Amino acid sequence: MDLSRAYGALLRLYPFDYQMSFAAEMRLAFAQAAAERRGRGRFALARFAFAELRALAAGVITEWIVKWTSDRSIRGRCLPDPRTMRPPGVGKLEHSPAGSSSRWSSPGRTG
Repeated sequence: MDLSRAYGALLRLYPFDYQMSFAAEMRLAFAQAAAERRGRGRFALARFAFAELRALAAGVITEWIVKWTSDRSIRGRCLPDPRTMRPPGVGKLEHSPAGSSSRWSSPGRTG
């Protein structure tokens, strides 16, 4: 397994909101820095990988501790989950399973 794939796999340990905000940028920065270190030799690359993976593990632990121990108003600092969001231009009834009424619709109202 190459370093970028290992790093990407470990990024999935972060809370989902953190991943959505920072994972792409973190992957890109890691790949660029790893490519630079490859040119300096195996020892430089191994030292870099060890330091980055250790820092990543510390960051994961820190983010989860903050998420679990912070006030609810701060803990809710996340972006909407795109996996559960209704796509633009799609009505509430069309988006709900089998066109049934969803929790979003009020009695007597549609769409």
